Amino acid sequence: MYDNRPRPRGDDWKFKDRSKMTRAQKVIVDRKILNRSAAEYDYPKLQGKVPVNLEWSQHMTLFPLAMIPIVARWLFMRLTGWTVHPVILYMLTVVFNSHFTRQHFYRLRRYVETYGFLDGEVERDSIPESMVGKLYNEMLNGLLGRPLMVIFLSYDRTKLPTLSWWLPLQLAVFTIIADFVYYWVHRATHEIPWLWKFHRLHHTTKHPSSYLLGFADEPQEFFDALGTPILTYLAYPIGFDAFYIWSLYFNSIEIMGHSGVRAYYPGVLTSILLRPFGAEIVVEDHDLHHRFGWRDSHNYGKQSMLWDTLFGTASNRVETRAENIDWDSRVQ
Repeated sequence: MYDNRPRPRGDDWKFKDRSKMTRAQKVIVDRKILNRSAAEYDYPKLQGKVPVNLEWSQHMTLFPLAMIPIVARWLFMRLTGWTVHPVILYMLTVVFNSHFTRQHFYRLRRYVETYGFLDGEVERDSIPESMVGKLYNEMLNGLLGRPLMVIFLSYDRTKLPTLSWWLPLQLAVFTIIADFVYYWVHRATHEIPWLWKFHRLHHTTKHPSSYLLGFADEPQEFFDALGTPILTYLAYPIGFDAFYIWSLYFNSIEIMGHSGVRAYYPGVLTSILLRPFGAEIVVEDHDLHHRFGWRDSHNYGKQSMLWDTLFGTASNRVETRAENIDWDSRVQ
């Protein structure tokens, strides 16, 4: 049914004459989002133990960047006495989120070029020319839609930016609730026949790349980008600045989960709390969900393995099992 599904070297269209490219193709090429294929780059096919990229290391990269717009808004309001109109904030947020996301793509691309891919003997899927427009629209919708949701639900222009000392726990609780919602909806799309039709396009990629995270039918795109955060916020409302940081982190974990990088690379918001219980999520968990999952699948969580562990849908890891992790080798 899906002749245009993602496949290895499906993005050979990127080598054609630029004058013959569509706007979407030019944007995707110019933003350097695509991975290089095995024909362009000799990815390492490593054996043995995998390196680690633990939470503290990820926070050192992500948190200072996430704080820039919050600090800038605080300084602006303190120095001028003015507030920031929601429309202005939205436009600035879209620009900053685009930069934040692009930097994360570049970082992950560097990691896979250094450490290789999981199941590295098989090439990663890429996007065929016929689906570039769809991918571009999905990326644009995510870039424009999620900031609008965060501002609409939680922004109060009269309040100075503020964060609680309980922020790490706040974000962890919010994420675990969000993952509970996502887990059951995701599992339902696999187990209930009439819902599967909204999810099967996403599973036409067996070895995904980061930019394929949103490659799905429109109902799934909407729920992933907006449905889960909205339902979670209604159940557990948090302040605007905390919600904004969460949205950036949430997006980074989604991108990471589809990267396929061969490393013990845990979800940054919940894993430090869940690792003692064996319920932390790493890149390989979602990679295995794609590689071996179709209608009958496993590893339904995207931000943790808590609900998979509790409800018996967690699978065994292959390359990032405990005895194959080199805790002294850090991803750089």
